[in-house]
Amino acid sequence: MFPSPCIALSRTTSGFTANLTALSKAGPSAPSHRTRRHGLQISASAAPPASGVRAESSTVVAALEGSLSLSQSPCFESRLGVGETATGMLSDGGDTSDSDNAGILISSSEYNMRMKRAMANPYEYHHHLGMYYTRIAQHLLVGSQPQGPDDIVRLQREEAVAVVLNLQQDHDIAYWGVDIHGVTSQCHQLGLRHYRRPAVDFDPHSLRHQLPGMVAVIERHVSGGRTVLVHCTAGLGRAPAAAIAFLFWFRDMDLRTAYEMVTTKRPCGPRWEAIRGATCDLAGSHQQRLEQLPSHAFSDVSKDERRAIQERVRRLYCG
Repeated sequence: MFPSPCIALSRTTSGFTANLTALSKAGPSAPSHRTRRHGLQISASAAPPASGVRAESSTVVAALEGSLSLSQSPCFESRLGVGETATGMLSDGGDTSDSDNAGILISSSEYNMRMKRAMANPYEYHHHLGMYYTRIAQHLLVGSQPQGPDDIVRLQREEAVAVVLNLQQDHDIAYWGVDIHGVTSQCHQLGLRHYRRPAVDFDPHSLRHQLPGMVAVIERHVSGGRTVLVHCTAGLGRAPAAAIAFLFWFRDMDLRTAYEMVTTKRPCGPRWEAIRGATCDLAGSHQQRLEQLPSHAFSDVSKDERRAIQERVRRLYCG
């Protein structure tokens, strides 16, 4: 049993300023696109999985087998706590000490080792370089975590972001010392809506279970013409998977087309099978086990299945 997929704002404290980004080891051969790090345009590319299923450990594959019941917990906006004030930490400098930077670099190294073991991809997350995001569609951005109020100001000013959807768990935020209260406070001050829909990092079972609720938030606001930033920690797994699922379920794409659209714009390695599994859960019978179906099953859906998926996802939204 997973914890409730939506939680209220929790306060974290930190003695240092956190800068982060997600960078890949992919070569600079891809065409330029709107991926930004502190306003700079960079180039990147990534190839989708050749057959739709990456080589993964037996543990990961086993976690994806079977069908899951959908979470019925609504997604709530983050609320400011009574008597809390923003810390005013800046994400582009502040007074971070050399010892603080050393600690962040060690954390990044440990995180990247865990990510490579769990996800079998070459991408890395460099916490000290700043927020890194990519415009996937007109009203949809995917990125790494904002660390402070300045990132929210920048997102609104440069990208017209109106909604921030955070997919991290509390301990993800605490690990990096992110100024989460400063982020949510700035969102409220500027009129942005901030949601949390947490999933376990590097866990395809948790991602599969939570994807419908994530997409419910994205769809509600994108369909209303509001620009959404969806982010996890590095913006390499959970957040791009949510964007792919949204495009697949609500933009008349098959899974491969949606996957390629996201990963060619933002180098990343989201869980193909978690998205396919969530699609099975939404469109198929709960008696169906994914491993008993052909490998291409639920990598595309019929019009009736897509309509059913959309109806079920929309019912999960509560803002």
